[in-house]
Amino acid sequence: MELGNLKQAIFPTIAAWISIVSGLFILLLFNIDMLTNYSMVLLDYFIIFIGIGFIFAWPAIFSKNTRFLGFWGLGISLFLLLFIFVSFVLGWMIFPFP
Repeated sequence: MELGNLKQAIFPTIAAWISIVSGLFILLLFNIDMLTNYSMVLLDYFIIFIGIGFIFAWPAIFSKNTRFLGFWGLGISLFLLLFIFVSFVLGWMIFPFP
């Protein structure tokens, strides 16, 4: 009986940590890109990592034990989307036509 509960509780925990790690990985790549001004190959796939973080945060949010980690993963993903949008808009306002 308890083994079944343990198996059910393990997926939200893994999903929460995948969500957080993918968000932190993209934040690391953004910082490296901004500091070195060198476009990395993995930065081209940032929407995939943000999507992974966003998708894996939901099972963690609906689980009682990992709700806090799920909100962290979702928050990092939403922050990255907001940051990308604001950076694009501000850059477009400064130099609208390439």
